[in-house]
Amino acid sequence: MWNSWSSRHDSRLEQRRICGLLNKLNVTNFDSVATRLIERLTNCRRRGGVETIEAFADSIALRAVEDTRRSSLYAYLCRRVDRELEMEDRRWTWLNDGTRQSSHPSFASILADACESRFTQALDERAAHLFPLVEFIGDLLLDGVLPIADVQDLVHQLFTLAEQGQEGSAIALSRLCRRVAGEQEGVYILEQLGASGSIERVLEEDIITPKARYLLMAVVDLFHRELVDVFDSAGLRNEIYNLDDDEQEVSSELDSTASTDVGDSLPSKTTTCESEDQAEVF
Repeated sequence: MWNSWSSRHDSRLEQRRICGLLNKLNVTNFDSVATRLIERLTNCRRRGGVETIEAFADSIALRAVEDTRRSSLYAYLCRRVDRELEMEDRRWTWLNDGTRQSSHPSFASILADACESRFTQALDERAAHLFPLVEFIGDLLLDGVLPIADVQDLVHQLFTLAEQGQEGSAIALSRLCRRVAGEQEGVYILEQLGASGSIERVLEEDIITPKARYLLMAVVDLFHRELVDVFDSAGLRNEIYNLDDDEQEVSSELDSTASTDVGDSLPSKTTTCESEDQAEVF
């Protein structure tokens, strides 16, 4: 029986088609374009066209750097692609005995390699690409596409260079941390990356520039900021447990104690003035 998977895969033609779909991607048509992209990438996966998926991942990383306004959109697209290709692998690579056998690397690992390649290139040649790239990596961390372990080495390189006084690496760290810390689970991700302790070690160095020190100190504040009660549950909680009444009772007890303890209280201005007036009368 003939199977479409056995047909010859033209990687160049598929790459051009995928590139054309990426050119059309925007917020309004995201669902339809993403569905068509996933269908093509899934067919490439079935036919063994790993090079097409690698080209797609590299193209996404490059577009996120050059088109920063769509960085979050590209990260969400990667999340959809990673999930669908993972489901495809699960459908077709489980054997009868329950073990899994797949010769294809996961999309997350392919994307991690593409980001690492762009990261190395940005450090060596294109410093201007470093800042938007780390922000894109932050979006991928928040969307759960890239595991924390896959980003650990990149972040460690930035900290090492920042300790050596490279201002650009310190700025990149600031942008990465701010991008990630903006979400609820962001602080946990940064803690897993060891960002807090590493930043403090960088701040101990005397060779870092004032600008780098200022930005990193602002990042440290993100780890110690107070939580905001977005659900306004404090008022309801006080009403249920009568916390306001307890506070009033405590304050009234303190006031009564202060009024009875005359020996330790300072004389008031009124008392002093009254005594002076009485002295003048006599």
